[in-house]
Amino acid sequence: MEIKLEDITPELVKELTDEVEEQKLKALTLEEIRSLGDELDSAVEYASGVLARCQLRAKRLEIAGVEAHEIARMFGMPASTVTAWLKSPVKVRGLR
Repeated sequence: MEIKLEDITPELVKELTDEVEEQKLKALTLEEIRSLGDELDSAVEYASGVLARCQLRAKRLEIAGVEAHEIARMFGMPASTVTAWLKSPVKVRGLR
């Protein structure tokens, strides 16, 4: 866009300034979204790791002869949750 000196008006300056501000806002929003995505992925990975450790402990207790309902009581979880832990493979994952 070629602009001559006589074409410069207060309205044009305001329009160009508004466009620049909008581009800055979009860039900041995109940066924040990427950061939140990274934070979410880290949180999911951490929670998945904690779940895996709980599953491993539950499986060790089961091998030691502790019944599922007793393991559930120890964890303060429903027996159905602990039963699912004991039946499923241990996995640690993130979102990406």
